[in-house]
Amino acid sequence: MRRYSVSDTPRHEWNVAADQRRHRAKVEEAIRQHLADMVADEKIVMSDGQKTLAVPIPEFSEFRIRFERQGQESVGHRLDTPGEGDGPGTPGQGNQGTKEGGSTPGIDVEETLITLEDVQRAVFDNLALPDLDLNKPAPGAGMDYTPVTVARTGIRSQWDKRRTLKNYLLRRQKAGGEVTGGLIADDLRFRLSEPVHQEQGGAVVIAMMDTSGSMGSFEKYLAKSFFFWTQAFLRQKYPAVDMVFLAHDVRAREVDEDSFFHRGASGGTVSSSVYRLALEVVETRYPPDRFNVYAFHFTDGGNLTSDNGLAVETGSRLSQMVTLFGYGEIHDTERNPSPLYQEFMRLNNVGVVILRTKEDIFKAMLAFFGPKGEVRHA
Repeated sequence: MRRYSVSDTPRHEWNVAADQRRHRAKVEEAIRQHLADMVADEKIVMSDGQKTLAVPIPEFSEFRIRFERQGQESVGHRLDTPGEGDGPGTPGQGNQGTKEGGSTPGIDVEETLITLEDVQRAVFDNLALPDLDLNKPAPGAGMDYTPVTVARTGIRSQWDKRRTLKNYLLRRQKAGGEVTGGLIADDLRFRLSEPVHQEQGGAVVIAMMDTSGSMGSFEKYLAKSFFFWTQAFLRQKYPAVDMVFLAHDVRAREVDEDSFFHRGASGGTVSSSVYRLALEVVETRYPPDRFNVYAFHFTDGGNLTSDNGLAVETGSRLSQMVTLFGYGEIHDTERNPSPLYQEFMRLNNVGVVILRTKEDIFKAMLAFFGPKGEVRHA
């Protein structure tokens, strides 16, 4: 039987495979160019994870015969002078963004559907938890073995040589030293053990969000979008990382994931309350000597004036206990940063960002989780 070779593959199959590779490369390039827009897409944040998106990509230019009709007669060509109501100029020409005709050719663009998984893969490609201490593995990752009993049978790795030798010597003593030969089955002893998970550390992300009345729909959307993408990023690249959700107005409370993303806004703002609660969570449940702790707080910057000093002091204490403390301030107008922002900007272990547009969500992700050396003040 003749062996199959690549030359046996029909040439049209080669062309199909090449077109598929070209299409995939075009799609990936389009995703990279539109990352900021897709991260800010409200339809993604509100979806159930099964969302598909339409991304514009340049149409493929294939070799084909084209008829040049400009300046030539053709079927239906009129010989007299165009009158009123006739379209101006040359077919296929126009000025984009104006009502007048023009001579600039358009660009062939088509839209292709991509899945949320494709977007996540592109967004998370270069993101990582900063300064992650690998000596603090995930909970239960380590394994220890506790001896349970001793048996006459077992596998070689469980062989208890000391007890085996003791049994051999006892048998030889009982026989008056007349025992010849080596070990027999009755001499063998094996340690039977059961696995026990070691109490080890790991990593935790503490999500803190301002839910006071000053947080409008725009501010809430940007804050929730950041935490939505942060949660998706952690689940994909660090599935063993814990997340703690804290919401606050004048008082702070720990809530579940669903309540965190669907909570309304009301009340005043006392930021020190959520920092105190975060400190309590760290001290009682996630000691820094065993856990990589990351804390992120998003707010509109409006805080009770009399609380600013305590908020800075408490936030500073929190920043000293965690691997990274990220502070995000959302501005729907061009205004100066808040006193909290200005004070936190002076601290070494605090990364601060200002979000003014939906596209800034992706910039905040890069500022906090981007390549090592990325600027933490954006």
